[in-house]
Amino acid sequence: MTSLALRDEPHATSKHTLCGYAWGDVTAALIRAIANADLMRAQRWAAELVCSELGLGRLEALLFHAWALHAGTNLPNWCHLWNTSSHQIRTIFSKAGGDIKVVRNNPIVRQLVAEAVAYLVLVTKKPMPKLPTAADCFKEAEAMRSRLRSGGGAGDQSSTRRIWAAGIDGADLRTVGNEMEAALRANQIGRMLFWIIWIITLDAQTDAPPAKERGPAHIPVKQRKSIIWFLVAVLKDIANEGNFLSLNDRNGMFGCLETMWVKLGNKGRRDCIVGIAIGLQEHLQKKRSLSLSPAPAVPYTAVQSATSTIDTIYSGIATEAQRFMLETPKMIGLTKEATEAKKVTINPVDKLQIVSQLAGFRY
Repeated sequence: MTSLALRDEPHATSKHTLCGYAWGDVTAALIRAIANADLMRAQRWAAELVCSELGLGRLEALLFHAWALHAGTNLPNWCHLWNTSSHQIRTIFSKAGGDIKVVRNNPIVRQLVAEAVAYLVLVTKKPMPKLPTAADCFKEAEAMRSRLRSGGGAGDQSSTRRIWAAGIDGADLRTVGNEMEAALRANQIGRMLFWIIWIITLDAQTDAPPAKERGPAHIPVKQRKSIIWFLVAVLKDIANEGNFLSLNDRNGMFGCLETMWVKLGNKGRRDCIVGIAIGLQEHLQKKRSLSLSPAPAVPYTAVQSATSTIDTIYSGIATEAQRFMLETPKMIGLTKEATEAKKVTINPVDKLQIVSQLAGFRY
């Protein structure tokens, strides 16, 4: 295995990765490469995040988000794979004392990330349907309230009845929970998505109904009391009741969501919850209908082939990171030399070389 050993020890910053790319550009490029089944670029940008300080946390949430956007029900067991792998990587990171230089040179870390990326790239893509917006919810809010007041709403649903806590959860939560669950069980995807977005939109309002604290202990108190966790609890109860996904698949999906909640951000949380809901709805339909068959599995031999040259990618990153340090103006905080420098000067020879390069000449 090629070690990523760099002479001047460049570091990522809050704005740039190890090789000097903007964080947003790298994350967008990784998502796009997975969507386009571009294996080489997907592995390259995932490795860039592995090599960069603060990149591993972004990577674990980003791959889960990519699963929801582009794989979803075609790869239900991926979440268990990634949930297990991310915990193993966290353990390695902790034992290394948070030293990213040790982690990025660890063959286990490289292999776990490369395999997770390869599965997402090689699986038959299943893009997420277009989601209703908050504006769509507001537009239909009054008509929906009128329908519910007139008794046209869904009756009590089994999972919502078990999850809703009288005296702690607001009455509106029971209503929207019943509506969402009824739509999911009836295979009404558009209606189900409407209620999911309604709950997420309602959570951001100042007059959001109260809710029992259901979020995991590692997230901030305010987020633990979010009504979105009521939605997650209902979905989890539906999954456990139906038993149409394996225990590992169920634990993987909800385990990733809980572990990566903070780093997913608002958009990532929304998309991953939608991905889980669509997965539950589709697998429930497959259980009821013999005509629906699962997507073809990704053979492990293909994954092995896709990850066989991963060390070459890390070697390329080492070279590119070194070149970035030598060819770009030194940024304050990027290296020890840059931090200590009072003033950056360019000698006459360097000036002549720069002018020559701009004019199209090369030495």
